[in-house]
Amino acid sequence: MKNGSSAATNLSLLALSLALALSSQPCLAADGPKTVQQFAEQYMAAFNKQDRDTIKKLHYLPKKKSDLQDMIDQLDEAQMSAGVKYNKFEITAADKELNKPKLGPDGVFYKSTLPCTNMLKLIGGDKNSTTSTAFPVGQKDGVYYAICAEPDDSAAPPEYKFGWQRFTPPKANWSVLMPNEPEPGRAALAMQAGTSTVEDPDAYGVVRNTASIKTTQHLFSCGQEGKRENAPDNKQKYHVSCTTYSAETLKDWFSDAKKNLDEAVDKAARFAEGKVTAQKEVQLNGSPGREFEIKGGNGSITIGRAYWIKDALYELTVECQAPPNRSEIDKFLTSLQVN
Repeated sequence: MKNGSSAATNLSLLALSLALALSSQPCLAADGPKTVQQFAEQYMAAFNKQDRDTIKKLHYLPKKKSDLQDMIDQLDEAQMSAGVKYNKFEITAADKELNKPKLGPDGVFYKSTLPCTNMLKLIGGDKNSTTSTAFPVGQKDGVYYAICAEPDDSAAPPEYKFGWQRFTPPKANWSVLMPNEPEPGRAALAMQAGTSTVEDPDAYGVVRNTASIKTTQHLFSCGQEGKRENAPDNKQKYHVSCTTYSAETLKDWFSDAKKNLDEAVDKAARFAEGKVTAQKEVQLNGSPGREFEIKGGNGSITIGRAYWIKDALYELTVECQAPPNRSEIDKFLTSLQVN
């Protein structure tokens, strides 16, 4: 009897899931844009009016949860909320490569919800500054839509190495112990762009600032031992980065190690939308550092260390959504080695 009840519950949940999936699909309206030109005009007008309902109808939505699409939608929402306006557009033919599964920043491979026929670029601004965004467009039953990204189960990420391991970034002079290999994993990077990719210093993540303050920051992250970073049951996110500076930037802006560490802690607190609850000075082979704890606005706790070593800033942080596992966190925070 218990098994029968369980089976009935599973069927009910399956029916509910199918209903939600179907309800998430856009309405194939008879009056939808029949040409990519019409689509561009309707989309640009809806965006400029902040007409979110029309924007949603003009997307061919994924059938299941898509973290990558959620991130794209959040970026679009931020632009719309900031009052960005577009006044012209460009339509180009689609590259066939766009229809192949692509590796997302979360280590998941994604596919397009529709075959891509065109790329649409929206352009705004004036003679002093410009802004633009571009995305793929496809056709379904004679109607054009903005294409979304959804997880591709048939192109699941290859082997990912769980468990504590010492990680040395490509062509770097430093290493750190991490509970799993950095996301998205060497095998996934190699599958996406070839085996040589894993030896590229920028393969995992890089942020370059080329304004008056010229910096290069390489970032690496993973979840707690045995968990992917974005897994629903992952409770700790490990991040490590190394920021280097141009000679001019070092001289003009970052000559004071103590000030640099103060700013690193303050930046971490602002990123967590919280406040520093504890901090103390630490050292690594004579180089100055700072250990800190931050209580985030969402109730999270961030524990980290920042070091100023040989004119570079090293930052190690762990964001916790549950009581922190201090032994694992300390294992990570005390593992930095710089040659």
